[in-house]
Amino acid sequence: MQVEHDAKWIKRLSVLSRMYFTPTFLGAEYIDASKPAMYVGNHTIYGVLDSPLIIDYLYNEHKVAVVSIADHSHFYLPGWRGMVKKFGAVRGIQDYVRSVMQQGYSILVFPGGGREVLKRKGEAYQLIWKQRYGFLKLAQEFDYDIVPFAALGGDEVFELGFDASAIVENRWFKQLLKIEKLDQLLRHGDVIPSLPKRIIPKRIPFYFQFMPRQSLKHIQSIDELKLYREQLQLDIYAALANLKQVRAQHHSSK
Repeated sequence: MQVEHDAKWIKRLSVLSRMYFTPTFLGAEYIDASKPAMYVGNHTIYGVLDSPLIIDYLYNEHKVAVVSIADHSHFYLPGWRGMVKKFGAVRGIQDYVRSVMQQGYSILVFPGGGREVLKRKGEAYQLIWKQRYGFLKLAQEFDYDIVPFAALGGDEVFELGFDASAIVENRWFKQLLKIEKLDQLLRHGDVIPSLPKRIIPKRIPFYFQFMPRQSLKHIQSIDELKLYREQLQLDIYAALANLKQVRAQHHSSK
């Protein structure tokens, strides 16, 4: 598995985002380029505004080359696929991820995946991780620490005009999903996107909080892994709450 991590491309494409969203990064002391880690956090709506900023910051500020685990849908269109690969992304297939970890890359993981970026009304900053544990098992296998992080701002840049729930919860649509192949294609309705009222995002400052590295060496069973995953989610929610306070303080001081 060859990673196409183009640092100049990343910096060039993220410069406009940095100017537009003026990101603030907290917790730089927890970023260590000397030992690869798995960076795990929340994904904001549509997933294309937060990721480039994180990848650019980690590499160009801290020399941490992260490989982002991307949803399969990013690799269907040739032009878009090429752009995603230049950001160091690989398709979310376990063998691919294992290959890049063998090469010593740090990993950027959004356990909510495609469903978390295709948010519906009322789901801002919700972690929709379902029952995914594979990323933690890989971290254990390669002795990677977990570096949790939280991203604030991205779920507020769009006001949704069309809510995907209108389709997904429709009884006729539910009948269609009883067709097995169609249900698999639509991932039980998870790939139905909500649509924004306006295509241009609001200019809202972004905030990112990195947290202390966490070792998984003490985890011996699947039950302990489940408990750890639940605590990891709570840590991210707590960091989001803290970032909201930081944002409020910044706003009040202006």
